[in-house]
Amino acid sequence: MYEIRLVCGICGGDIKPDENGAVGSCVNCGSSGMYPKGDIKIFNRITYLRNTFKFDAAEKLAKKLTEANPADSAAYWALMLCEYGIQYVRDGGKRVPVCRKDISALPAPKESASYKSAAANAADDVRAKYEALADTIEDTVSLTKTILAQDKSYDVFILSPEGVAVEDDLDGDKIYLRFTSNLNFSVFYAPELLKEADAAERAAQTTFALKHSRIMLPSFRTSSNCHDGYFEYAVKIFCAELQSSKDKLVFPIFDSSAVKFQQIPECLVYCENVFDCSEDEFMREISDKVEAILKPEVNAIVPEDIVTATAANKENLIKRAYMFLEDGEFDTADSYFDKILDIDIEDSRAYIGKLLAECKLRNEEAIASLPQTVTDDKNFKKALRFASPEQKAHYEALNNAIVKRIEDERREIAEQHAKLKAEREEKEAIERARRARQEKEERKLLYQRRRDPMRKTLLEVQAELAKALITPKRRKELQEQEATLKKNLKDLDDLFPDIFD
Repeated sequence: MYEIRLVCGICGGDIKPDENGAVGSCVNCGSSGMYPKGDIKIFNRITYLRNTFKFDAAEKLAKKLTEANPADSAAYWALMLCEYGIQYVRDGGKRVPVCRKDISALPAPKESASYKSAAANAADDVRAKYEALADTIEDTVSLTKTILAQDKSYDVFILSPEGVAVEDDLDGDKIYLRFTSNLNFSVFYAPELLKEADAAERAAQTTFALKHSRIMLPSFRTSSNCHDGYFEYAVKIFCAELQSSKDKLVFPIFDSSAVKFQQIPECLVYCENVFDCSEDEFMREISDKVEAILKPEVNAIVPEDIVTATAANKENLIKRAYMFLEDGEFDTADSYFDKILDIDIEDSRAYIGKLLAECKLRNEEAIASLPQTVTDDKNFKKALRFASPEQKAHYEALNNAIVKRIEDERREIAEQHAKLKAEREEKEAIERARRARQEKEERKLLYQRRRDPMRKTLLEVQAELAKALITPKRRKELQEQEATLKKNLKDLDDLFPDIFD
């Protein structure tokens, strides 16, 4: 019959109980604790729920366990982990506790009722383990409280898969660069802002940003994103804030070529604005929508000194519009370019000018510095459509400069990754060779410890056999013993063939 083993709350390995069944230790990470008195299946369920960000459901189960077994220290310890939203994640070569909840109103973990009950009901050796684990958790909780007390906020929260690198999250990176470089918004984008932070700080900063951001942009590019525990939890926290603040908004993003709209979390299905990132105008549409909310005054600017334009003053208007760009008066410049297009709807310079104004660029050469290509930009397309051959070549050269820079950056990143991978593989190979040598030496020692006593006995038997004055019965006994020892020595050699290489 299948034996149900307790799952380790730190690494997910099996916890094997001792002979008395009171204390258990993990076969993977070695962590130990009081083996639960309650149903092991429920304990495993609590661990699963906690590690998939379903802290409320896990906490309810843990409370039921404490009520059913008031003297079960393991149940109180599980309850404490749920209350503080503790998960153990990989950070470098070890697993560390991180805090996923807003614990501003909670006391230090060691001061909580659940921890005190766990310690009070635990055996002395287990209590010491709990104290050591709680010390580490208290450090994380202290850091989290400090971060949650920050006095700042974000305009936009870009929700990306946890642990993803910037180069693997193209949509998130593009939105981040567009909103920060072009629109000067305050944006929380973990892959960029927290790439140097440790696991505990990343978790705390994310929790803070979820509560102090005005607009969330969750991106569902694959079906796995729709069922990801981290995504669901982050969306749930942010949507809970919507109830108390009418200023907060969520603009879901999904890829209709890979994800069905019905697959995104139910709480987002009813959002008024949902963006399809597979559409050509996606980036422009979401930028316009967010900018209209965060900078409503932009669309309200109507310069009083703009005169009714005629064909005669179009060139003067072009000059003035580009002068406004040079001075950084992008909204006024954009209004002038609209007036120019009222005169001549096929003026390519006006379309390029509108692109510059939108991207907050002061001259055409600055287009080459944009973080992404402009081939999908509607103004750029029209500029190419109505440009002279010389202008078209110039505009295409600017876009090609962007393409080349991006390719160079990606190639450089790929080369760096390849170099790091090669270095890591070399280190791993060296480590494997060292371990192999060490294991071989250990096996040699084990072989010698088993062989030497048998060889000594064999020599003694052979020495006695060499004597002339021994009875036939004794000689037969010694010969049988000699044969047995030789056989055992041969069997031992067969068990250790690798040490003779």
